Amino acid sequence: MELTNQLSTLFDQWNKDHLSFKNQGDFIEITTPFVDMHHDLIQLYLVEKKEKTPYVLTDDGYILNELQMLGVDVNNTQKRKDFFEITLKVFGVEYNKNSNELYVTFNTLEDYPKRQHNLLQCIIKISDMLLTSKNTVVSIFTEGITNYFETKNVIFSPNLGFIGKTGNQQTFDFVIPHSPKKNEKLIKAVNKPASDNYTNTLFPFTDVQSIRSNSEFIVIANDVNTPIADKFQSSLTNWEVKVLPWSQREDWVNDLLIF
Repeated sequence: MELTNQLSTLFDQWNKDHLSFKNQGDFIEITTPFVDMHHDLIQLYLVEKKEKTPYVLTDDGYILNELQMLGVDVNNTQKRKDFFEITLKVFGVEYNKNSNELYVTFNTLEDYPKRQHNLLQCIIKISDMLLTSKNTVVSIFTEGITNYFETKNVIFSPNLGFIGKTGNQQTFDFVIPHSPKKNEKLIKAVNKPASDNYTNTLFPFTDVQSIRSNSEFIVIANDVNTPIADKFQSSLTNWEVKVLPWSQREDWVNDLLIF
């Protein structure tokens, strides 16, 4: 058997072994070999309707509901909205705002494989890019802080860098300038304040501490989904870096105003 035929046969057999269908009466439950952000198999649901587009394939709102439970809402910042809407267009997937469903429709069963492939690619891209990509999640958290500061009239400059004692530039997410009554504030945003994350967070502050001796050092920690670990808190506090819980922002935001 030629190699191309072998590959085709093996792939068909793999699909057969890893793709299952269960008739649930009003719909067919499809378990795919692809995994979500929890490493669980992604399930889809096929519904046959007596309409112009008789077949609907949907995730039943699962992916977006799971992301929301994990603190990732695709609609609460412009960056998320843009990413979400572009991804839907690329894969030809539709979105039901009322049920949070991601779904595709098609007229004939011959279109099923391609439409399922598009829906799966869309689901994987959304869950992966919004949840598991560290840079994207941190960027989204930083954007959330930016929007909040702007609504509260906090004056700041984003992404300013200072040369530290090591000779390297240390960049801070927000810098609030000094005023006649208040010191300059150097702020870093930390999306995951876990115990093993304090070293990378602390180093930029210690590197500029002697050079920016009149500055206040602050970390805004996202404690919505991950509690601030004791080791994270104590390690920063010992170096005179203040840790501000994001969930309590209404309590400390006025301290950041320069007037």
